[in-house]
Amino acid sequence: MELHHLSSLLSHLDSVREVIYLRSLRYEFEIRESRKDESHTEYIHEKLEPEDWRYWVITFEGTNSEIQDLESASSLLNNDLEFGFTVLGDGPEFPPEMQGQYNGLMWPRSILTYFMDIPSYEAVTGISSKDIEEIGTIYTRIKALSREHEAIRRALQLFDSLKSLPRRSEMVVLGLFSVMECLLTHRPDPKDPTDSLTRQIKAKMPLLSKRFDWKLDYGAFFEQADEDTVWARLYDYRSRIAHGESTTLSRNLRILRSNDKIIEFLRETAKLLLLLALREPVLLIDLKKC
Repeated sequence: MELHHLSSLLSHLDSVREVIYLRSLRYEFEIRESRKDESHTEYIHEKLEPEDWRYWVITFEGTNSEIQDLESASSLLNNDLEFGFTVLGDGPEFPPEMQGQYNGLMWPRSILTYFMDIPSYEAVTGISSKDIEEIGTIYTRIKALSREHEAIRRALQLFDSLKSLPRRSEMVVLGLFSVMECLLTHRPDPKDPTDSLTRQIKAKMPLLSKRFDWKLDYGAFFEQADEDTVWARLYDYRSRIAHGESTTLSRNLRILRSNDKIIEFLRETAKLLLLLALREPVLLIDLKKC
């Protein structure tokens, strides 16, 4: 995997440059907040030199599955990365030089929801050499998945596909629960009331959270409450969505704060579970049966 600065590519793809111009502002400018008073804030845009633009090109050889696996690996970083378009071309000289020649573009389905739902003023995600190394580590683990780990690969594919939905949709909530259940739960025994999906998640999360790559901080998302209470309220919220009931966060659900916080938390949890599953697949497969 190689990284090349996007300015060299965009010099050959003027039409693409027009399409992504508005979104590229946050990467090609230094945006500073200037508060005039309590009710008035301005954003000052300072143009960066092309060599300082904050996005990059990844070149690779192989089928489209390569870019899909690289994108999956990048989505599991602490500050996950979004992939843009893919340029399709021929020949060994094509990736680094570009030569002004390309056979077409492939746009991920998630690009539309990115344009629509991610604020243009949101802070740019920083990327370090450690992040690049981590992408490589995760990518290698994805490639090492075998047939015995089919549930993990399916969960990863589902996790990636959710970006194609409106980012704040309640369907994303259901999808993120499905990712976690795919990794952690088995089909409940209807004769055993203690074998419900909620109980399985509540019993397994405290054990697994001790092995996460970074701490899952409940207090950063929700009002003060113990883990069992948070998960009980989250499953209540999930049930209301699934059964077409009101999802207003009142009474018992008030501790969840907002739909955005719920999605942020569930996405963080799913990401940490996927990272653990890729690092210790046997543990997750065995625990899923319990």
